[in-house]
Amino acid sequence: MGISENFNITLICLFCGAPLEGPEDKEYSSGDLIECSQCEEPNDYDSLIEVAKEKGVEKVSKEVEDHIKNKFSKLF
Repeated sequence: MGISENFNITLICLFCGAPLEGPEDKEYSSGDLIECSQCEEPNDYDSLIEVAKEKGVEKVSKEVEDHIKNKFSKLF
């Protein structure tokens, strides 16, 4: 198993934890509020992006750690 080149992070409502869904062609930017279709709470775009970045870093770190463990276990 190698390190994945691509992966997805699903944006999750900061209030209810439901995946945020919307039109694929809609573009959002800093300052926008994205309404959750489940709880109807407005989610701040910038906060959603920060949470997604943290999840991405965690996911990449885990994959790298697993990859290194796998490679070193074969050496010993």
